[in-house]
Amino acid sequence: MVESEGRFAARIVTVTGAANGIGRAIARDFAREGAIVYAVDIDRGGLSALAAELPGYVKPVVADVSRPAEIERVVATVLGEAHRADILVNNAGINMALRVAELDLASWERVFDTNLKSTYLLSKGFWPAFRSQRSGVIVNVSSIMGQVGGVGAPAYCSTKAAIIMFSRCLAKDGAQYGIRVNCVCPGYIDTPIMDRVLEATADPAAARQSLLAKMPLGRMGTPGDIANAVLFLASPQAAYISGTELTIDGAVTATQID
Repeated sequence: MVESEGRFAARIVTVTGAANGIGRAIARDFAREGAIVYAVDIDRGGLSALAAELPGYVKPVVADVSRPAEIERVVATVLGEAHRADILVNNAGINMALRVAELDLASWERVFDTNLKSTYLLSKGFWPAFRSQRSGVIVNVSSIMGQVGGVGAPAYCSTKAAIIMFSRCLAKDGAQYGIRVNCVCPGYIDTPIMDRVLEATADPAAARQSLLAKMPLGRMGTPGDIANAVLFLASPQAAYISGTELTIDGAVTATQID
């Protein structure tokens, strides 16, 4: 169900990595609150399913955001059709679960291109429109792994840490033009990616229970938990919030992890 008078009625929103998991929840919730959402992903089927769920509010854009030319096409599509841009959510990301000794340069660059370079290029691509409008919101999706680091993910953690600092710098650059920039740092979120990580262990059920034992709230987060935070940061209720990161991890990083 779409709220025609929702918080984001007629707003033009671009969400990357929108076909599944956190990105899908973010795109869906913006659309349900009346936004026109340009949902960007390489997963054509996932985007088609989302668009069918919310016809007229979700516009699928199949693109690989690790490729600069495809990012240019995304920006051109949004501005060419909508003639403006209001909100950008840089959510697309990948991880290579490789320790540094096994991490080859091609894998390192793929993670950086998808996670960090895309965040830079999409923000830069929409920046002139935001500046001319003297308004715009960017919400970048980082991770608690960009705050505390982790085993076996040096490329991923490095990109997520860089996204936090990049968001702070953009907030300073954009303040004079009415542009706000923040990021969210999800913890352990119950998504298809998490399912695949657990399935790769010797005992997925035991691995899940071991992970849950570290959760102070007794559960992993949901994609909806992250979507709620992103929509808040993009809303008028957050009009004086810019240049910060919001940690959404159920108190995991507030406690010692054995």
